[in-house]
Amino acid sequence: MTFIKSISGFRGTIGGKAGDNLTPQDVVSCTAAYGQWLLGKGLAPRVVIGRDARRSGELISQLVSSTLRAMGIDVIDLGLSTTPTVEVAVPLERAGGGIILTASHNPEQWNALKLLNDKGEFISAEDGRTILQLLADG
Repeated sequence: MTFIKSISGFRGTIGGKAGDNLTPQDVVSCTAAYGQWLLGKGLAPRVVIGRDARRSGELISQLVSSTLRAMGIDVIDLGLSTTPTVEVAVPLERAGGGIILTASHNPEQWNALKLLNDKGEFISAEDGRTILQLLADG
């Protein structure tokens, strides 16, 4: 089982022990770090999310949405969507960022949170390091 935290987001295999795999606890913690980063930068408190058709996608989407809403961040949930659709929707919706729930080419048991900035682009390495530090700080 695997859980990878990087400057581009978070990905791993679903289930198992928190911190070793992508568990519901990890999804909430990673989403909260992203939300804290977004609010700390003064970006619009609105996030666009979209997901692929993996079985774990709906559960992860609900966890991401609930976490962001608990932080006072509005969520625009596109449901099943392609990566480019989420990227384009972020600036169109005047959102502070976006989260794409997909593990791309990885097998079915994987999923990921890919993080976008307010332009609908993947976050910078610097912003990624900030989010990782927020996650580490709890």
